Amino acid sequence: MLKFGPRRLRDRIALIVLLHLGMMVALIVAFTRTGDGPVYRLPDPANVALIVAAFERTPPTSHKDLTRAFSDANRRVAEIARLPDIGRESVTPATIARYRDALGGRPFRIEIIGGERSIDLEQPIPLSTHLIRVSVALPDGRAVTIEQKALAPAARIFGNLLLFVAAIGAVDLLVVLWLASQTTRPVERLARAVREDRLETLSPKGPREIIELSGAFQQLRRQLRELIDERTRMLAAIAHDYRTYLTRLELRGEFIEDAEQRRLASKDIEEMRDLLSDTLTFARESVAHDMQHARSDLRQELAEIAAERRARGEDVAIDAIPRPLFVKASHTAIQRMLANLLDNAMRYGGGRAFVRVHTDGRVVHILVEDEGPGVPAESLERLIEPFERLEPSRARKTGGVGLGLSIVQALAHRYQGELRIENRRKGGFRAILCLHLASEHRTRT
Repeated sequence: MLKFGPRRLRDRIALIVLLHLGMMVALIVAFTRTGDGPVYRLPDPANVALIVAAFERTPPTSHKDLTRAFSDANRRVAEIARLPDIGRESVTPATIARYRDALGGRPFRIEIIGGERSIDLEQPIPLSTHLIRVSVALPDGRAVTIEQKALAPAARIFGNLLLFVAAIGAVDLLVVLWLASQTTRPVERLARAVREDRLETLSPKGPREIIELSGAFQQLRRQLRELIDERTRMLAAIAHDYRTYLTRLELRGEFIEDAEQRRLASKDIEEMRDLLSDTLTFARESVAHDMQHARSDLRQELAEIAAERRARGEDVAIDAIPRPLFVKASHTAIQRMLANLLDNAMRYGGGRAFVRVHTDGRVVHILVEDEGPGVPAESLERLIEPFERLEPSRARKTGGVGLGLSIVQALAHRYQGELRIENRRKGGFRAILCLHLASEHRTRT
């Protein structure tokens, strides 16, 4: 059902109820005929008999008082000179029989002024926009007429059906939106907490199923966190042991007599140590921690990076920031993220890199661009995946183990930021690091 309808649960619930409301209105219109003016109903035979009996038992001089006594806002009783003649019966035989029994054989007439439909008293008391008049003969030849309107609220409803339906629809819509919101808001909170990885702060509310689902997500998160922590501990232990063996190999390499072979062996060991450091960093930074108080001045961080790159003789242009700009990230994280992005730009961007910064009032966007050949569009998403590189070798001189952008993404997510990558329209590659603004009174972590 609703296969091609709205995707959100709230919209689907609202659509179902609105469809139901539309069908209800259609049924009301189909089974109820309304028009302008008052709404009349057929007087009850027993009440008619009581009114006629009262007129018969009182002298004619008191009949005017009786008409005033029996008349009210919903019923009009009058005395006429004689029983009216009608060309045809306006009611069904069953209705005539009911009146004949109640009136004890008194002559009577039932008129529907301007109506074409016959009324059947065996059905529920009908409502009509045409005047329904019951006349009963008195012993002296005169007659009593009774015209009965619907109750005032019913008359207003049937006399203003469109307004009535519109009011019901408006109230129904407000109730539907409120009920749908009460049902779907817990789902939205849960989805946001899962997306932002903050299930531990979620207070489950709503239907029982939503509370159970929240508990299942929290349990799954704990299990995943335990697995990741265990992986980190295992990699740390492996890294420690590997470094021990690398140190031994480095010491033994000193005994190589050939100077060139000794230099190459030392270079290989250093590259192995760098690759191992990248892998361990990625594993450690994938574990989320409470970093709510981490603050850094981006202007100062970029100044340090610019000075370091100039000292290396690299062509890196960094736009100046006129005043302190605090972001939610630690000093170590910012330095590592920007170092990886600049290394990537220098390696593949033709030896030049550009850094620009702008903010939208809530988020700081750090753009690292180069003038290289760019990346095929179908391969952009792969670049952020761990150990994924467009060049398949793992040599440091061609790009390393493929963890640079993955480490940037892991660190950005750690501070509720993100990393986006794209090709520049005029050629080249662009990495956009997005970090949240922080309060300026906090010190750098």
